[in-house]
Amino acid sequence: MKLLITLAFVLASIGNNSFASPGQPVAAIFSKTFLASLKDYEQSLTKSGSSAKICSCQILRVKSNNEPEKLIAVFAQVTNKGDFSAAYASASAVLQKEKKHLQGFFYSKVKTEENVNAASPCSLLYKNIKVKYDDVKLYGVLDADALSKIISLNGR
Repeated sequence: MKLLITLAFVLASIGNNSFASPGQPVAAIFSKTFLASLKDYEQSLTKSGSSAKICSCQILRVKSNNEPEKLIAVFAQVTNKGDFSAAYASASAVLQKEKKHLQGFFYSKVKTEENVNAASPCSLLYKNIKVKYDDVKLYGVLDADALSKIISLNGR
């Protein structure tokens, strides 16, 4: 951050061709340019909605014929494109398909313990879930963007 401020200071001074000399200080021009560049930088930091991640998770209690009952966490992460409800719906649809897949192929019993949604990456959500459910195992993080596109192309 200090490097950025120093760089902004130098560029503003060079851009104005106005290094202050003993006879002619030009603080007014510099300060307007410098403050404008800082405001632009601050606005660029706050416009993170288009790249933010949204994560949905299902904590499932699963049991198979070969293993005892255990808790697993299945995550679906989607890119936030401005519509939170569409993002959550997309992630939830991917989780439901994965739950059916788990029940059909791997486990004889699959029961949903909890559904959790967060406007954050799945790594942060997993850390929060691990506090509440210390025995939960991470099953996987699914890319809901890619899987939703595949589902829509296949018409299912």
